Amino acid sequence: MTKQFNSAQEACDYSVQKLVEQGGRCYNKARGRCLHSDGQGNHCAIGWLLDPDNKKLMGYDGSVQGVVDGFPDEIPQIIKDNLDMFAVLQDFHDEGYSIVREAYRNRLRDNHDIDTSGDHWQQWVDMGAE
Repeated sequence: MTKQFNSAQEACDYSVQKLVEQGGRCYNKARGRCLHSDGQGNHCAIGWLLDPDNKKLMGYDGSVQGVVDGFPDEIPQIIKDNLDMFAVLQDFHDEGYSIVREAYRNRLRDNHDIDTSGDHWQQWVDMGAE
């Protein structure tokens, strides 16, 4: 079952907290792409906002726009209503370097009014490679 969020802020905070808890990206190194789920309990930023029991949805490894287009009835409305913002959140997950993660975090703050001052936001930035 998909977790329900009252705001984009709540969804972003939840996603980033879960990324920090899992300790790294959910990534298919062979294909060079993010995975919504690795089947081991890890998810990408958007994967944390989806129904973990939907194997087809969680197995998708494309863009936020692609998953919305491919699974329109299975994507939470909060993502569909804030597609550009969630694409930046996904980039924040996908990026491996701290300096670029910092830029995506600033973009979420400056362009999408997401409060990124919580400790988990800085922790995710710091978990990137220098």
